[in-house]
This record gives sequence, structure tokens and C-alpha cells, in this order.
Amino acid sequence: MSLQAGYAMCDITPAIGCPMDGYGARDHGSTGLEDRLQARVLVLESDGGAVCFVCTDLLGVDEETADQVRQRGSEGTELSVEQIMVCASHTHFGPCYRRRAYLPPSLADLVSEEYRLNMVNAIAGAIEEAWGALQPARVGWNTTRAHGLTFNRRPVDDEGNTQMRLVLEAPAAVAASRAGAELADAWPKGGYGGPRLSAPIPEMENLHAGVTDNEAPLLRVDTAEGEPLAALVTFACHAVVGRGDGYDISADYPGQARWAFEHIVGGRMLFAAGCAGDQVPTWRREDSRERVGRALGAQAAKAWYEVPELVDALPIGTISRTVEIPVPEGYVTAEQARQMLREAGDEDSAEARQARSLLEKAEEVGGRTSIPRPIWAARVGDVGFVGLPGEVLVEIGLQIKQRSPFPITHVCSLTNAYVGYLCTDRAIREGGYEPGRGTIMFNLNGPGTEAALVETGLAMLRELHGGGENNC
Repeated sequence: MSLQAGYAMCDITPAIGCPMDGYGARDHGSTGLEDRLQARVLVLESDGGAVCFVCTDLLGVDEETADQVRQRGSEGTELSVEQIMVCASHTHFGPCYRRRAYLPPSLADLVSEEYRLNMVNAIAGAIEEAWGALQPARVGWNTTRAHGLTFNRRPVDDEGNTQMRLVLEAPAAVAASRAGAELADAWPKGGYGGPRLSAPIPEMENLHAGVTDNEAPLLRVDTAEGEPLAALVTFACHAVVGRGDGYDISADYPGQARWAFEHIVGGRMLFAAGCAGDQVPTWRREDSRERVGRALGAQAAKAWYEVPELVDALPIGTISRTVEIPVPEGYVTAEQARQMLREAGDEDSAEARQARSLLEKAEEVGGRTSIPRPIWAARVGDVGFVGLPGEVLVEIGLQIKQRSPFPITHVCSLTNAYVGYLCTDRAIREGGYEPGRGTIMFNLNGPGTEAALVETGLAMLRELHGGGENNC
């Protein structure tokens, strides 16, 4: 038996009163704690190949913080930096640990660098702990569908324009979820794309629903004695279910998914966000965290028990690349953003927040036409993994899965960096929240992003697989 596995976790819960990330309209810090936030680590090693998955209860992990975690995790183990990935669940109920430009000054002053550094050290320590806990293990894989939990928030009208629906009443949300899943089912493995929009849906004012990815691929890890050790599950849905006034710290539905899985199976579950840039929960508020999360966790548990085979030796490999992502043409200059800031007046106003954010991004662009971004990929047996650095629209992930040489592929967003929305060219043309001017404070990624991510991710998977494009 050559395969070894180790698991560890650490607590990354911030202090009550911290500024929260995810919603720019918040005007004060957190006021309560619903559940604690964690970083969970799974290390696999086989015949010299190794991979380390780090899954955190955060909105995102910026590139500097991810690099620090990976570097320190490497220094304390025999893992290379490339073998370590750090991703986020995208919970909108965690800490804002960076001084984000959109924050009002009163909240920006509460951002704690001490918290960030302590978090880096804690996660690096968990990587070392997982490495030190390596033991003989067996691995298997499976995939399942978690029906009815998520829908595409970018429906399109008859004129081809996006009409954003961040929240829908239950009948419309269920109809959109069902229609989106049917579209995804028509994307054939080995093909090139598939249907994007449904027929008009009466419950949605006759808008056309977009595609939904309800796949939940699972990597199963047992001890050599057959006891459950850990599972990694990827699912594409914004962690925005929420409860109450939104000021309590919470892992949101991924925390409930872990709870359900662990009560059924017994092993620990790691959660990675799939390509959820345009995917939101069907159910919101009240008891919906349990409804969405526990349904997902129970479905993942079912997939765990249905894994067809466990192996104790398998190929493991990782690759890191840098890809140039185009900047939107005519992106605001730093001087233009400074002028907007001067004209905004009140520093707490929405106009001032946007101007500060635009200035921050314009200074990052610095007149360039593209920005280098990290992409990460791995192989564990017959399973492929691609880690993309922002909030990825679902069709990008579907294209990678469709053309991947592996029978099962996890496409993880918010991996090793947090660079805003990563949109398809068609979504940019159709408009809406993710690529639009209204959110340009977050989005530096223009036309050509889709091709850069899809083709680079596929090339990395093919290299790991060691064969042609669709030879799974």
C-alpha cells in the first residue's frame, strides 16, 4: 500500500464586531456568531506525488494571503508550494480581513491585520498537522446530482438582455432550477458547449432561464482499516442563503452540508465552491441553510456509499500556470477614478465607495491590457481538478468538465487568488451584474477571459492525464 492520507483542521473564527465581507451595504461589524469558521486540510501522497487541499470558510482568499499559506505550509512539510491549493467557500457571512476599498472608513479601520496573520499561521499549522498525520489509506471517487438547490440568476429576455434575478419566489426558483439542470444535461461529454437558455418560463415572467450545474463530484478517503477519513465535495452555489439580519458570523449552507455528511458517514467533509459566479440558492432565509446544506450533505453521503471501488495506489500530480486575463477595453484610469472620488463628496456615500474601488483597481491595472492570474490543476487517480482564481460563471466550468480527459473533474473557483468575476464573452455582451459597469469595481476581466481559462485549464488537465483531449 503506497497511498497515504492526512487530515487536519483549524478554527479561523474572527472576533465579534469584525467587518464582514460579501455585502457592500453593511454599515457595521458582526453582532453575533451562528457557527464557527474553519479551514480544513486534506493531504494525499503516493509514490512521491502529493497534493494538499485547503478549504476555508471565507468569501475569498487574496493572492498574497494564499501565497503566504502555501509557502509556510511548504516550509513545514515535504510539500512543494505547487502541491498546495487554497480555496474559499464564498460565505458572505465571514470576516473582511483586507482593507477593501468599498468599505466605509468606519469599517475599514476595524480590519485586523493581526487576524489575517494569525489565520495564515493557523492554516499553515494545519497543513503541517495533516502532513504529520499521514497514514495508509484508500481512495475512491464518484459524482452525484443535488437537484433543486440552485438556479442561474442571469435569466435573459426575448431581446437577449440579462434581467438579473438575485432572489426568486419559490415557484419561480424551482422552475428556474429545473430548467437550468435540463440544459446542463444536454451538454454532452466530449462535446463543445450546449444549450444555454430555456424556453420562456411563465413563473419567471416568461424570461429564459440560464444553465445550472447541480453536479457534486466527491473524492472519498478511507483509512487502511476501512474507517471514513475525509471527503472533498465541490458544488456550484453562492453561499448567500443567510438568516436574520445577516450580521451573524456563519459558514452558511456549506457548514450545514458538512454537518449532515458527518452525521451520516462519520468522516470529515471538505467543501470547495464550484463555478458559482451566477449560481444562487433556490431557498433563502429562515431555515433554508439547513434545507440547502443538509440536502447537499445527504446527497454527498449517498455518493460516498456508492463509490464503486477504493484503491491504495494511484498517480497524483499537480501543475501551476499563469495565464494573461484581458482587461476590459477602456477601463477607467487612476486619474479618472481620483476625479470621481473628488466629486463624490461624502466619503461614506455609494459614489465614494465605488470611486475608491475603481481607483484601487485602476492602480492595479496600471495601463496594462492584461493581468497575469494563477491557475492550478491536479490529478488524483482518474479524477481531475482545476482551480480558477475568481468567481467563475457556470458555463466556463461546464466547458472544462465537458472536454476534460478525466471521467470526473472538480472545477474549483476562488482558488489561490480572488480576482472578481470571470465571465463568458456572451455574458459580457448580455450585460448584468457580474460583467457590468455597476460592478466594475470588482471586475477587471474582459472579453477573452473565457477562452484563456478554458483552454489553459484543459491543457493542464491533458498534461496531467498524459494523453489526448478526450481519451478518458
